[in-house]
Amino acid sequence: MRVMHLFSSKTFAGLERHVEELAYAQTEKHDVQVIGPANFKERFRANYKVINTNQWRLSPILCFQIKKAIHDFQPDIIHSHAYKTTAIISKLKNKEFQHVATIHGTKKKTDAFEKAAFIFGASSKSLDNINKPQKEVLENWVDESRFYNFEKGSPQRYIYVGRLEPVKNPLRLLKAWKNINHKLDIYGDGSLKSKIIDFIKQNTLTDRVRLMGEEDDVKNIYANTSGVLISSDREGSPKVLFEALFCNIPVISTSVGIMPDLLPSACLSESNDESFKELLEFAIPKIDEIHESCTPLFNEAKTKYTLKNQNERVEEIYRTLLSNASR
Repeated sequence: MRVMHLFSSKTFAGLERHVEELAYAQTEKHDVQVIGPANFKERFRANYKVINTNQWRLSPILCFQIKKAIHDFQPDIIHSHAYKTTAIISKLKNKEFQHVATIHGTKKKTDAFEKAAFIFGASSKSLDNINKPQKEVLENWVDESRFYNFEKGSPQRYIYVGRLEPVKNPLRLLKAWKNINHKLDIYGDGSLKSKIIDFIKQNTLTDRVRLMGEEDDVKNIYANTSGVLISSDREGSPKVLFEALFCNIPVISTSVGIMPDLLPSACLSESNDESFKELLEFAIPKIDEIHESCTPLFNEAKTKYTLKNQNERVEEIYRTLLSNASR
């Protein structure tokens, strides 16, 4: 099977790691090519063809480059990620491939996705506006190879892992942290970094909040961690959720994306500042009890939500589409 993955992005975060890990897992049995921007080439282990997919999606140059890449590679499956590349593929005529698309968050505009032969959604909410039966929730996963020899250590801190962008709302977390006397380490980078630095200084949080920047070694991120905190306004199926559970670390989050489908109510708040603040003030003193209640989730993360298992689900859809097309 020849599989082509397409994505467009300016930062390497959850979606990009999702594509990287899935594409690499598929190289074990198939010919795989990833199409994406030049600045991510060195971070992908699968065959990677550089095309500036961050161009305007209606650019005739971009459309020509993608058509040529398809002609040269001759894929059986094209798997597009997020709206932009899905819209480009959906407009191609005389398709000699099967088109699979993934919605990584929640989208009001779904017309391009509905033209795909099959749609994966990061959560049930991702698929709410899809009016066709060829769809399925594909939860994120853990690439177990990244956690080889992982040692949890003794819990000493809480962590935030994600882009420092408005949709992730790290300032909501910092506002809630003003009255919490525990260490907080923030991993990530983004447009809110300077505002976060100012907030930490202005609210005398420098003794217990640290900005850690970006960290590629996930074992360093999750070591010595009491809990992972997610303060987002919107989410899909964040990788940090599954990695934390895989490491036996509870997750405390706003009730967005896939979170209410997995986490107990004691770990969830509404996506507003006051509700999240109340949740942290309730949950952190009871973190040992919450940890105990999450034991079934920890086990499920190790058995169900692995890259190997989730890739097998994806490849089964590929095979079904190709089999049906050949009849």
